[in-house]
Amino acid sequence: MLKRKNILFVFTVILLITAIFSFISNSSEINYINQNSTENPKLSPNLEGAENILITNISRAVNISQYDLMHFRDEIIFKNLNSNPITSVFIAIPKEYSDYLVFLEGTGIGGNTLLTERSYMVMDAYEMIAIYFDSPLLPHQSKTIIFSQTFRNLLYTQIEPGPRQGVYFTGYIFPLLPYKSGKNMRAVFDFPDSAQELKTNDEWHSIVPGYQLVIYDLEYIESELGDNYIEPFLENLNNYRYTSISLIDNSYARLEAKEIIREIFISPWGILRVKEDFLLKNDGLIDVKAYSLKLLKSARNVYISDDLGEILGATIDTSGILTIDLEENRVTMAPNSTFKFTVEYYLPFEKFCSLNWFQESIKIDILTTKYDFLGREQTVKIVIDGCYKIDDITDPPDAIKNSKGKTILIYRSNYVSPLENKLIQFTFTIDLFDMLLRPIIFIIVISSIASFYVLLIKTRKREYDSAAIKKEFIPIDEIREFCSLYEEKNAIALEIRQAEEDAKRKKMAKKKYQSILNKNTKKIEEIQKEIIPFKKVVMETNETFNNIVKKLDVLEAERISVKDGLNLLETRYKRGRLPSRAAYLKLSDDFKKRRKKIDRNINKFIQQLRSYLI
Repeated sequence: MLKRKNILFVFTVILLITAIFSFISNSSEINYINQNSTENPKLSPNLEGAENILITNISRAVNISQYDLMHFRDEIIFKNLNSNPITSVFIAIPKEYSDYLVFLEGTGIGGNTLLTERSYMVMDAYEMIAIYFDSPLLPHQSKTIIFSQTFRNLLYTQIEPGPRQGVYFTGYIFPLLPYKSGKNMRAVFDFPDSAQELKTNDEWHSIVPGYQLVIYDLEYIESELGDNYIEPFLENLNNYRYTSISLIDNSYARLEAKEIIREIFISPWGILRVKEDFLLKNDGLIDVKAYSLKLLKSARNVYISDDLGEILGATIDTSGILTIDLEENRVTMAPNSTFKFTVEYYLPFEKFCSLNWFQESIKIDILTTKYDFLGREQTVKIVIDGCYKIDDITDPPDAIKNSKGKTILIYRSNYVSPLENKLIQFTFTIDLFDMLLRPIIFIIVISSIASFYVLLIKTRKREYDSAAIKKEFIPIDEIREFCSLYEEKNAIALEIRQAEEDAKRKKMAKKKYQSILNKNTKKIEEIQKEIIPFKKVVMETNETFNNIVKKLDVLEAERISVKDGLNLLETRYKRGRLPSRAAYLKLSDDFKKRRKKIDRNINKFIQQLRSYLI
């Protein structure tokens, strides 16, 4: 016994030392800053042949956020009238807007992303943005480009008498292009639902009743233009190039996320957890009472907290919109104040992960939570537990850290727009030793504690009680006969029941039914007399058998009660004492379901008795 204890002790010490050294070896940090990532080369776009590029259609949608952001979505159709193909086009933005540009993206009509870059080419008062086609635009062909942009600080706010907050916008109505255009131009400005007293300084717009929409369409002033085409940069539109829009919005506030730290924890054990720390600042003129975030629909176990604990004024709907009401158990954000809070939730691991032996591949948009305000500084940490090495990644991180058996991918970005996405896919090899070491350590610790407890009990208790092994006598033959007779009786009862059903449906002659009933009733009476001695022996064997037989008796009584209930129900129905046939059928069906349940319970107890024969 002593030798066995020594072996167990030595084995435990060796495993603990191995675990300690493994922990120490993984505790060092290795930083790789700015890995070898090659940017797309400059393709040197130019304006050669611009006079032979025609814009045939422009459709602009402008969305004004409640948090001082303006989102522009321009759908533009370019037609190449040159004799040679072109590979890129330009879109201009006013030079005074350059410092306020937060996000830009070019896509094709099918949603494919196009290379879009700031060329830093300046023409007059405009900065040129270059967009490259995925395939050259051939002569006399057309292509559609969707150009999305987000700007900040284009809205001006001030407190009006009341007090009321006035919001003002002055700027270009249509996108600016260095090409001539047709007159098929339309722009829709969409303002928040809370906007009131929406006004403009012109008369050629239209406002949709019931919606906060201002629509501009050149067809309203086509007769006043007189020219065949709109000149580059809308020069011949004159005063129709601009608009000034004003409104009153007492819920509007210039809210901004000064810092966002997002940690995405991934474990090969099937865990995908997201934890986000937000630092919001109210740069507006009025208090912020509530704000919203958009989570993934699959998010579960959402928990919102700050330094004081859980935030109770948070609700989430079925579409994933998380609304935080600061008035419930926090205070509103006054102008120039900040609020720090944490959002934590879990995502279904199987939706983002695929497994290939000891390799796992994760595909996820690391901007898991969307928001309508501007994110000034954002850090995303992807923490991969049990990672041996990163095999492949679509977008290299800004830094990689290895610490305590975890690999951390770090992405940093500034001025994050609500329109922005960052989809990455990476594949890593699982560190099988690291994954199995921890459960082994837990098993050893639990086993050691259990062994110590057993040894302690044995040490304190010197006297051992010898328990006599009692061999209980079980009357096998009597139980077998009892079960056989009971099953025979049940079979006869079912035969009578089936014959009764056939007689009611006129599938069996009444005389034949009566003969079967008399014959089987006599058999049941004989079985009941024959089963009495076996039943007595079984009940006297022990308490378990006694309880089983008593339950069988109760079930037999219930079966008789159900039969009487069915007969009484049928009699009343035939005499017209029930409200309707539907009521009769419903009650009859309930009785039959109850009878089947009783039959199943009887069979279950008979099989329970038979199990003692094995």
